[in-house]
Amino acid sequence: MASNFRVSRKESRNRSMALKLFGDFDGSSACELINILDQAILGQRKVAIDTDGLRTIHAFGLDVFLPRIARMRNIWTEIEVTGRFSQIFNET
Repeated sequence: MASNFRVSRKESRNRSMALKLFGDFDGSSACELINILDQAILGQRKVAIDTDGLRTIHAFGLDVFLPRIARMRNIWTEIEVTGRFSQIFNET
């Protein structure tokens, strides 16, 4: 995992969750985010992922994350990616 990657998580009463990403997004960061989503997404109606806190995004991180988030969007809940890197994360 990128040594400076972290995820801030905030849940609300209306079954929604906001995740804010910080640092560098690489392959292991993608796996960490997937694990967070796997654990939390079942009880949520909506998940918002804010990318404004990211510094860099590595291609391998996207290669790991994008196919998985595409499946999650089709199966479980509404996942919205916002922030300055949202276009890159929404290319599914």
